[in-house]
Amino acid sequence: MKKPFYIAFIAAFLALCLLPSVALLCGYEAENRENRPLARLTSLWGRDGLNLSFPAEFDDYFEDHFGFREEMVTAFHGLTMSLLGDTLNEKVIVGKNNMLFYSETLDDYLGINLLTDEEISRIAACLRIQQAYCQAQGISFTFAIAPNKNTIYPENMPSRYAPTGEAGNRDRLYAALADAGVETVDFAALLLSHKEDGQLYHDRDTHWNERGALLAYNAIMERIAGNTAYETYAACEPKTVYDDAGDLHNFVLPALAGDRPRPDYGIVADFSYDAGARPAQDTTFGTTSNANRISLHLFRDSFGNALLPLLSTNLGRVKYSAEFPYNYTLLDAETPDAVLIELVERNIANLLSAAPLMPALETEAPSIASEGSAARLVQYRRSGYTQLAGCFPAAVQPDRIFILLEREGETHSFEAFPILEAQAESLADGMDGARGFSLTLPEGLAGEYAVSVVADGVRYSAGTATWAED
Repeated sequence: MKKPFYIAFIAAFLALCLLPSVALLCGYEAENRENRPLARLTSLWGRDGLNLSFPAEFDDYFEDHFGFREEMVTAFHGLTMSLLGDTLNEKVIVGKNNMLFYSETLDDYLGINLLTDEEISRIAACLRIQQAYCQAQGISFTFAIAPNKNTIYPENMPSRYAPTGEAGNRDRLYAALADAGVETVDFAALLLSHKEDGQLYHDRDTHWNERGALLAYNAIMERIAGNTAYETYAACEPKTVYDDAGDLHNFVLPALAGDRPRPDYGIVADFSYDAGARPAQDTTFGTTSNANRISLHLFRDSFGNALLPLLSTNLGRVKYSAEFPYNYTLLDAETPDAVLIELVERNIANLLSAAPLMPALETEAPSIASEGSAARLVQYRRSGYTQLAGCFPAAVQPDRIFILLEREGETHSFEAFPILEAQAESLADGMDGARGFSLTLPEGLAGEYAVSVVADGVRYSAGTATWAED
């Protein structure tokens, strides 16, 4: 009696194991809801013959595309969430009150692996230089940090995570920016002051919901609109709809439709995209409306998505750019009234990864009190501009770094970003106290120059450099 049962059990088990592969072979293709590119199927044979990486590449492809993948992922994580209060997905933290959190925000929440005071100071210097560039062209500049979800809702983080109480990158950077005179909007303080008005972030997403985005929108408009009237949407009463999913939801429950509540204000967008714009694919695109004549250039990340219909409807011209490092040459085609940088809290450190593409402003030559040892220099072309980058030895990080270009009867001085570019990292090998610099030269300076770095009154010779323009 037991033998037929065992045979049936084994047959069912084998069928279940083979089902994903059979479904894949039959053309099953699940919708990608995980906000990441899925692995592509590669060929066993390449131009140079046998592709030795094919087994590993096929394994990645199968893992992303096997039949009924979404259903199996959903079943697994649904079970672990019910039994263990966790998803076992390294990107997702299961919090209290049905909230999911992004694991990449955990260091900020705990107050660990923070930026050093020197790094915070360097970021502030970088933003100060960007503000000076904008102001020199009559453009207002504002920097704003979109807070991590657990910055606004720490009470919903799991109890097993205990913050150190150390001041985080966001608070320390805002303090440094205040000292540097950089204009900011503090979204975190704003959102925290409105928590009692209703939920401000999606349950199962990393981003603010429409209520949170409205608060951020009004703070931006208050900063850039001046005396121009604009719609605040203060009279709009949201209704609650139950269709919300989100990026974190799709990581762990991709086969389930969204059923979480969210506020819906019923706001009707009224603007036009530029001809040929593909907002879902393009890193840079523009919008126009008949609201007024105010123009804004927004350097943004994914938190800007919820701001787009609000800003585009209520500003005459908006240019959106998700390009990073920030590209200030985009301002050349149309000079906006205002530039705003919106950056999520967890990515503050990225501001030191590379300097913006920004033709340097010529400055008054700094005073020189002494001569130091040699600086190391590399030059390269970047989007049609000459880039000077390198490093020099200094016991402490200077407050400001200047680059001097000199030739007979001619001297040019520019303030450099305090950033060690990837192209110059090898130059720092063996140099004690290597301090990085990065500079995009403005057009019109082709030729041969003696290059030196000046910091805290000390000149560091960097030899000569020669370049021609495109």
